[in-house]
Amino acid sequence: MHALLSVLVTGTLVCADPIAAPVTSPSIPTPAQLLLQTPDRRVRATDPRVQALLVEGVQRSGTFRALLTALNRTDVIVYIERLMTLPKETLGRLTIVPLGGQQRYLRIHIRADLSSRDAIALIGHEMQHALEVAGHADVKDSGGLIKLYERIGHPSGGEHVYDTIAAQDTGRQVRRELAL
Repeated sequence: MHALLSVLVTGTLVCADPIAAPVTSPSIPTPAQLLLQTPDRRVRATDPRVQALLVEGVQRSGTFRALLTALNRTDVIVYIERLMTLPKETLGRLTIVPLGGQQRYLRIHIRADLSSRDAIALIGHEMQHALEVAGHADVKDSGGLIKLYERIGHPSGGEHVYDTIAAQDTGRQVRRELAL
């Protein structure tokens, strides 16, 4: 049901009439496919299930597609992973991987037992958080991440657990688009 995006090459047909023979060429990926395929893309996943969720989100939600497009214009690289070990009350979270140099890496963790619709909406929610971080070049480690969300977010249960209205609205919008 969820096919991974790939560039397909059409086969050559043998035809007795060379004038009537179809012209074959490689399939050209759509802009949506390029969001997920280019080597310099900013949102990445190694899990085939997450890759399929990204494809479905791009195909079915303009908001989701816009988030990926916006993230591809930033300096952050976002890895999305499914986990079975998230705390019971946690559906998803964004963390930062502190590394040297100019590159900033973020991780989005989502619960592995979510339905496709719930997972895509949650990824949209968390990608909004990734954009919030991308907009603040001073956020380079967990301390900077906490300071940012103390400023722009509101406590969401637990120590150093925050959310934003923008991320909540984004998740709801993606969910609505998936329902169409």
